[in-house]
Amino acid sequence: SAKPPEFEVATIKPTNPSEVGGRMGFNRDEFMTNGQTLKALIKFAYDLNFGSDQQVIGGPDWIGSARFDISAKEDPDSSAMLQKLPPNQMKDAMRLMLQALLADRFKLAVHHENRILPLYTLVLAKGGMKMAVPESPATPNTANTWHGIQVQGKGRMEGRGANLQMITNVISMQSEIGGRMVIDKTGLTGTYDFLLRWTPETLKGGSGQSSETGALTNDLGPSLFTALQDDLGLKIESAKAPVDVIVIDRVEMPSEN
Repeated sequence: SAKPPEFEVATIKPTNPSEVGGRMGFNRDEFMTNGQTLKALIKFAYDLNFGSDQQVIGGPDWIGSARFDISAKEDPDSSAMLQKLPPNQMKDAMRLMLQALLADRFKLAVHHENRILPLYTLVLAKGGMKMAVPESPATPNTANTWHGIQVQGKGRMEGRGANLQMITNVISMQSEIGGRMVIDKTGLTGTYDFLLRWTPETLKGGSGQSSETGALTNDLGPSLFTALQDDLGLKIESAKAPVDVIVIDRVEMPSEN
């Protein structure tokens, strides 16, 4: 029955066209983005698979091309309340705050549907998992250590104490996946260390590589699909399944302020 947390003030402006890259996230009392599309914001707000473009349906073309910088600050009461919440509840509350911001400033109205869509499942490859199990539990990041996943340039991904949700999310964002949703079906529940190296499809040119098998006809190196099997003991398989999607009913370009 308590009043939900909310942003006290928010500024939204188009990203400078000369800027490349982007970021998005919350700190203690502020939500900030740089170079993010509305489609990316919707995925974040509704806790969708970030690499899955197919989970956001409808709307004008600009929701996936126009980029925005946002600075939204919480009021003091909301900030104090959020700091008292467990991490999972804090994240849920922040997502609700972002949903309200999008409804207010982008006039966004949506509804949920279940649709049968093509997707990928991540399963154990023949021979089993090849990732290393850390000798000790992951510790919080410090100046000299970190845990989670780092994408280190094109075709290089390192994990330290990473779970399958992290791995699945990062895999789903690779161009080889083509915007499909990726669902973890490995049954693995631990955390793992690994180094994954592959040749992105954008560097292969006319190599004759098959996106389903990962086979290559030149010496550029393994595809993502092959590297997952060889380095991690995981396999990508095609499937179809009911997927929760967000359908856009209304949206407007925000006014600057």
